[in-house]
Amino acid sequence: MNESLDYKQFEALCAQLFGTDEVGEHEWRVREVFELFDANADGALNEEELHRCHEWINATVNPVNVLLIVDVQNDFIDGTLALRKCEYGQDGAEVIKPINRLLKYGRWDKVIYSLDWHPEDHISFFENLGKREVHSESKVTKKSAKVFDTVVFSEPHVTQKLWPKHCVMNTWGAELHKDLHVVPSSEKVYKGQHPDKDAYSAFKEKDVDDTSQVEKILLAIGATHLYVCGIAYDVCVKETCLDGLRLGYRLAVIDDCCRGVKADDVKAAKSLIKKNGGLVTCSYNVLSMVNEGKRSLVMAHNAAKTMI
Repeated sequence: MNESLDYKQFEALCAQLFGTDEVGEHEWRVREVFELFDANADGALNEEELHRCHEWINATVNPVNVLLIVDVQNDFIDGTLALRKCEYGQDGAEVIKPINRLLKYGRWDKVIYSLDWHPEDHISFFENLGKREVHSESKVTKKSAKVFDTVVFSEPHVTQKLWPKHCVMNTWGAELHKDLHVVPSSEKVYKGQHPDKDAYSAFKEKDVDDTSQVEKILLAIGATHLYVCGIAYDVCVKETCLDGLRLGYRLAVIDDCCRGVKADDVKAAKSLIKKNGGLVTCSYNVLSMVNEGKRSLVMAHNAAKTMI
């Protein structure tokens, strides 16, 4: 690389990396990335600043791509918490075909499946409401509570949405759907195993070292790009995306490979993912990215922010 790089040269470099259309649409992102790397704000990237920039470029050009499939389990498709019985009326089974296409044709460095994996006495189950005391500050009382209401428990003192009993560990409802392809080299991670803790995000279940199993898998392979899909869009998929973005991954949610609980909440989830630096895209675009080297300036922009 040159000893220094001004903005026009950096913009031209980004056009080579991401394409002129992408740079034209997101020129403000190019400007912000440049200013992030230009630590002394002198309008040029010096040797030290270029070193950090080179790390960013290297991850852009040499991605390590991971597909994270969230909770495509029987109970969310045909069981006790089937999405089609929820307010939005979406069919969770519709994610299986496009996800299988990604699994068949995508060149993935790793595939991870997350699973809700609850004990019988889990705090989120409406059926277990009688086993715990509701706090006096809870607007919903034990007597008036219904499925999908939110209550405040006394011990532990947590705010909790009440769901029908679902994904009880080692039951049919907790199994991945039979039509979902499971690749031999993949990993499975389990969440919500503690009776008094709910865990929507695949990153939520921490080990004794305060690191999740997902993080360990991603760190072990040097993952740079994370593509997230599954069920439910506005709950576990959303929370997984937000945690992945906070950790600095270049992240995209695959819109046609997700289904949700409530229409308004799905819309809000997409907006929140975008706001926090994620890309909302479709499976065909994802295949172009992982197979043909198409690059996203949106995803790279978030990586630059977290690097600095």
